[in-house]
Amino acid sequence: MTQGIYSFPQERIDFRDNSDKLPPCNIQAEEAILGGILLDPEAIYRIKDRLKPEHFYISAHRDIYQACLRLSNKSKETDLLSVTSWLNDHGILARIGGRNKLASLVTPTSVNIDHFAALVIEKAILRDVIRTGNEISALGYSTEVGLPEIISSLTEKLKSIIDTPSFQTKEENLRAQHTRLLNDLYSIYTTCVDPSFRFFRLHHLANESKVSINFLERFYLKSLTDQCSKLLNYEELKELAGSTVREWLLNGLVPKSTTILLASDGGVGKTKLAYGIGKILIQGSKFGPFQSTGEKRRILYYQGDESEGDMLQALETLGYSESDISKYVRVRFGWSAENMPTLIQDLKEFQPELVFIDSLSTANRFSIYRESEMEYARPILEMTGLANQYKTTFVIVHHTNKEGGVRGTTAIRNAVSEVWTLSKDNSQTATAYDRILEIDKSRSRSSGKKYRLMFNSEDLSFTFLGEEGDELGGPGQSAKDSTLELLASHRNIKFTSEEIAHRLGISKAYARRYLGELSADGLISVERHPAVKGEKAKPNNYFLAYEGSPKDHTSDQTPSNTGSIDSKESQLHSKLGIKKRGSDPDQYEDQTQYLGTVSNTASSDPQGAENLEKMPSTEILEDKGGVEDHLKLKGLSDNNNGSDPRTDPPPILCENIHNGQIAIESLPDKDSGSFTQSDPGGDPSGDPLPLLQEKASYWSASFKREVKIFQIFDEFSEASCQVSGRGRFSLTFTDLQCCEQSPRSDLSVGDKVVILVGKHKETFATITDIRVDGIWLKCDDRKKRLARPYFPHQLVKA
Repeated sequence: MTQGIYSFPQERIDFRDNSDKLPPCNIQAEEAILGGILLDPEAIYRIKDRLKPEHFYISAHRDIYQACLRLSNKSKETDLLSVTSWLNDHGILARIGGRNKLASLVTPTSVNIDHFAALVIEKAILRDVIRTGNEISALGYSTEVGLPEIISSLTEKLKSIIDTPSFQTKEENLRAQHTRLLNDLYSIYTTCVDPSFRFFRLHHLANESKVSINFLERFYLKSLTDQCSKLLNYEELKELAGSTVREWLLNGLVPKSTTILLASDGGVGKTKLAYGIGKILIQGSKFGPFQSTGEKRRILYYQGDESEGDMLQALETLGYSESDISKYVRVRFGWSAENMPTLIQDLKEFQPELVFIDSLSTANRFSIYRESEMEYARPILEMTGLANQYKTTFVIVHHTNKEGGVRGTTAIRNAVSEVWTLSKDNSQTATAYDRILEIDKSRSRSSGKKYRLMFNSEDLSFTFLGEEGDELGGPGQSAKDSTLELLASHRNIKFTSEEIAHRLGISKAYARRYLGELSADGLISVERHPAVKGEKAKPNNYFLAYEGSPKDHTSDQTPSNTGSIDSKESQLHSKLGIKKRGSDPDQYEDQTQYLGTVSNTASSDPQGAENLEKMPSTEILEDKGGVEDHLKLKGLSDNNNGSDPRTDPPPILCENIHNGQIAIESLPDKDSGSFTQSDPGGDPSGDPLPLLQEKASYWSASFKREVKIFQIFDEFSEASCQVSGRGRFSLTFTDLQCCEQSPRSDLSVGDKVVILVGKHKETFATITDIRVDGIWLKCDDRKKRLARPYFPHQLVKA
């Protein structure tokens, strides 16, 4: 009835029986193996770990090989007499064919016994395939067995075939088992999102492998610490490294593809610092001397210590806009290291350049290990691998111990590439908001450096005050700042040290020294050219990288004045450089140290230059007319060698640094013994010059507030001053003016004075002019005026 309605399948199952065929076997190989063992007692040790008695097809061969194994396990010989005696003692000799059978097996050599063993194992596996196929066929007809049981039985039978050792050595067999177990664990730990189901799979794998769950966890942890690569030659190393130039998200602070541990005590502000750094990377701005290498970086926050409301309030207070949060920021709460597959999924989908984990203690809250145990650092080791795999940087927030070090096992510190510690500044002059950020460990830059920050509790921002130890400033810092400003104005353009020295008006040796310090701190990038035998060494190239076209050439743009200083103060700071001859009399103004803040750091940080006494010839760039500047700026005129050997710092001859247009002011041909200074002509200022004294108060023209001098540096024409609410800064003498409490000078034009400092120390001179830029003198034994002005505290009436 149904044949006319339903059609039978066109492809029919093949039920042909292959029982008339001989199962796969290699009897000659089996005999050769047994003959080699009987001839050479050491031969069995080459194959016993992988060749089993059940691999033999002939039952007599199986019994003989079993006898050889029993003798070898008791460290007895496996020669013909010993095997014959063992078989006879156990009543097996007649079953295998007697002594004639054993004598017929003896072969003249055992050289190829490893190859013969592989052939026998291969045929045994094929026989297992046939046997398993028949069993699977029988399962298909077992209607009384449920489908889940059939599939489970099928899986076990196939796995038994796959796991059959068919390798040449015991080492290879163990390595294969190791790889299979590790692959299973990696799949469980990286793809199973549900922690309870992950534990269930671990339990199942432990039973299947006949080990404990604790063994599996320790086994996986050991695999994470296995960072050893294969042995590389030099060409392979170059190909693997890709580039010798270190890549940064924030030059000198946040490297690419690494792990950073940010540790501090509670209430210091580590989380707010993390939020601030994230905003800088989104905006593409800078934090003090640390320059961003791009903008619109994608940031992933895993928050476990703050509530949703507290985090939102902090981000809005810091100035995160809704567009920033929606486009470039993703947030996840309640994450733990047990949810590592979730992190991997987020890395694949969102592709963040920076991931903040706040904090390690919260992420490890379900860990079975104590903080003092090495296994506690396992999530960090996993993140280290993920950082390289997904080209992202992890910043892991942690706590410090009572001594100020990283809390917990040393494995935590050892597992990361960078360690930052944020602490309160406990110095006598520090306020409650002063902080110290220390680069305690770094594989990307010099370590041990400390930077002074100030935390603003109102807007939750951090202000960069400078490197600890450089509060006094000086021309060395000015040279670094001018170099950073030059490179920041010409992103992705590479300069040699000679070109930078030419642009800044300093010697090549002086430029190389400070370029080396800047590159060691990661503040600038350096492209090194290794020396090649027989060829002239190529100079190193220095630059600041930027990813993206809009800011590749910022010298063509006018930077916005959106720094922490107000607009008038920013305009004041932009009036930098050397006055041209014949210009209106004006006061020299010098920029203070970096004032970029986390809350608003988009403005440039121009640095002025104070013209000092003439430098020694070893510190002054001698323009030989052969320097080719690839941006074609005006060259320097020649200088002579009549200099003051006591004066160390070279002058920085820069103009209009604020607008990114750096020009070199030519030296006068008539008097090459000094650098160009302000025109001493013109009407002197009506305000008296201040008499600078330590611990006295003065008015700062740049800060628009009173400051207090802590230390005076005559050789640099600068003073270290305490600025109320800002910290310590190095200010030039010309920036300091009289206030109501300031000591004043009683010197006047025509007075005879004795010079107290410099190369004209203890020289008699006459005051010719008193201006805002200093007191101009003429020595009695000279026709010309002295090349530089002095200040009242540097003179005494004769």
